[in-house]
Amino acid sequence: MVVHIAPIGKETKHVEEWLREVTPVTKIWLIHSKKKDGVVDFTKNAKDLAKKIKKDYAGVEVEQYLIDNPFGMDDTMDAISDIVSIEEDVERQEFAVNVTGGTNAMASGAILQAMLLGTKAYYVKNRDKNPGQKKYVDELPIPSIGIVKMNSAQQRILGIISNNVNILKHPKTKTVKKREAGEITNQELLKKLKWNTENNEGVRKRQQGATRIAYILKELEKKGYVEKIHGVEEFVKNIFVRSDGSGTKDRYEIKKNESKVKWRITSAGKRQAKNAMMLKE
Repeated sequence: MVVHIAPIGKETKHVEEWLREVTPVTKIWLIHSKKKDGVVDFTKNAKDLAKKIKKDYAGVEVEQYLIDNPFGMDDTMDAISDIVSIEEDVERQEFAVNVTGGTNAMASGAILQAMLLGTKAYYVKNRDKNPGQKKYVDELPIPSIGIVKMNSAQQRILGIISNNVNILKHPKTKTVKKREAGEITNQELLKKLKWNTENNEGVRKRQQGATRIAYILKELEKKGYVEKIHGVEEFVKNIFVRSDGSGTKDRYEIKKNESKVKWRITSAGKRQAKNAMMLKE
């Protein structure tokens, strides 16, 4: 079984040219956005192409994969990962990714994910701009760099940071003042990992857990998966004496505690967390 994956945009000729030269093919996935640019309805464009492929190539299945953002690499990379997971019975070298179509970001995401997943990748030259050639499809000699394997502790911590939402709540009213996705403090990370409670050894266990976390975070930072942010915003309580002398009043304000740090996942870290999870599955 050979599965083709093709991002598309306004132009779809590259897919037809690809199918003429690269055979056999069992199924093709068309990755496209739903947004209109004032001229082209990309969903309709994909449906029209799917209809033509089914007519011209009997027995070839066509599926469509809708993405939200064609101007970033992540959606296209996620789409390719999802497709590879869906087609779980297909060997990696039986996937062929067409890196020609869509936006520049979609094409970049397609070639990078092909390298990470170890699939084949093809580029299709424009026949109108290159008339008279015998061949218009080139298989790209891209290296299979593979998904970087991490140990279980690194993978677990990266996954926690990626999925975490750092929430700043008013301590009295519990009103949420700020949400920061993909960020976490050392204290919250230690709590989520439960390394401060294992074996119920109190302070000694917390110190060991903190030391272990610090080492792992340093390794993840070296790889460019997380970044260290100095200073954590938190509510501070100030006590004021009422002007009428009837007592005191608590007032809370947000201040940055420079003695604390938090960790933020990078774009590369998000990608690694997703790919590592797919590799695990």
